[in-house]
Parts: sequence; structure tokens; C-alpha cells
Amino acid sequence: MRKLAFLFVAFALVAVSFYGCDEKTPTEPASTVGALFSAEGNSAGLSSTFDSGNEGWTLVGDAYRAWSGTWMRSLYPEYASTGGNPGGAVYATDMARGIYYYWQAPPKYLGNQLGAYGGALLYDVKTIGTGDPTDGTDVVLAGDGKTLLIRLDPNVGPDWTTVRVNFTEDAGWRHEDPNSGTPATAEDLKAVLKDLTVLHIRGEYLAELDVGYLDNVRIIPKGQAK
Repeated sequence: MRKLAFLFVAFALVAVSFYGCDEKTPTEPASTVGALFSAEGNSAGLSSTFDSGNEGWTLVGDAYRAWSGTWMRSLYPEYASTGGNPGGAVYATDMARGIYYYWQAPPKYLGNQLGAYGGALLYDVKTIGTGDPTDGTDVVLAGDGKTLLIRLDPNVGPDWTTVRVNFTEDAGWRHEDPNSGTPATAEDLKAVLKDLTVLHIRGEYLAELDVGYLDNVRIIPKGQAK
């Protein structure tokens, strides 16, 4: 069954307050929060390699983990110190059909990111599980009262796949719905990046039980080599 990506948008922006209330909140290193922001936005690039922890990334949507033998919805991903691309990685489990889960970026990726316009978001993903491949929104950006989505449908399987999402108006960004929404203009994208409050990356790619992995998230500025 194809999952309807537009159902995620309204859910994702409020879901954080409902999941994981009893879990320990991961600590975002104080030295990284806002350290790369400037009046023109971030132009130095940002990255998460997950070589020593989850680096403050969280989850929204239909993700689960086990506590005391019981599977419960989770706000926080699990961390593996090996098996990444290379090094460590974060991962999460989707138990069945339903709403997608998404990786939610920590504060250092938010705020004034106007310097990322013309550049790109890159990340490595893989999925292990059962069921047919699904399609849907791959990245969600929100800010300045706008929500922009993009659908790329990368061919993600059990091997690491690098996904590149360009921060340009011709990349396929749309308002509210990745298929039928109004295409985003350069002004729309710049306004969202300048006041970025949400950056979500799709976590699952199969219709049934699957475990999704994330590694090497990075934002590269315009002009940097691919």
C-alpha cells in the first residue's frame, strides 16, 4: 500500500511532544549549537558522522524501539558504534504499515541557514526489512510560516546509498504536498532557509517491517565539489 506523504506534514510538526516523554534527552554539544551561524547564514557547512553518538538527532512518526521486552514508539534513535559508512550510525525500526518516520535534525542545523541556498543536503541511508518499496516525501523544510517538501524516490536497499538534495528552486521543492503542491520559488526557499525551524529526512523505504539507518549528514555550500 502506498503511503500518503501529505499525511505526514501535519503530524510531523506536532509529533515530538507526544513520544518518548520518559526517555533521557540526548545532549547536544554546547560548542556546536549556533557555532556556524552568521548574518548571512551558514556558509561553512554542517555535518553529522555519528562516530561517537546520535549527535542530538531525534525521530518523528512511526518509529519504535524495545524497552524491557516491549516495543514502544520512540523519540530517540538507537546508536551503533560500528556498521556505519564508515564508523557509527543511527537506526530506527518501523513495525508495520502506517505513517512514515523521519529523522529530525538537531538545533545546529536550524536557524539562519541562508548560506546553504544554492548548495545541497547530502546523507547516507540504508534499509533492511520486508515488503515492497514505498514512495513519499524525502525531505521536509519548514520556516517563515512555510513548509516545503521534495520527493526523489531514491533506490534505497540494504547497501548504503548517498542521497543529494539541492537547495535550489529547480530541484523539485513544493509547498505542502510533494506531488501536487505549488512549486517553490527562489524567494520561498531563501525565506525558509533563513528562518529554518524543521529539517526532516525520510527514514523508511519499505511497506512492512524495516530498520532504517542514517549516516554522514552534511550541508555543503554553493560551489563546493560534489
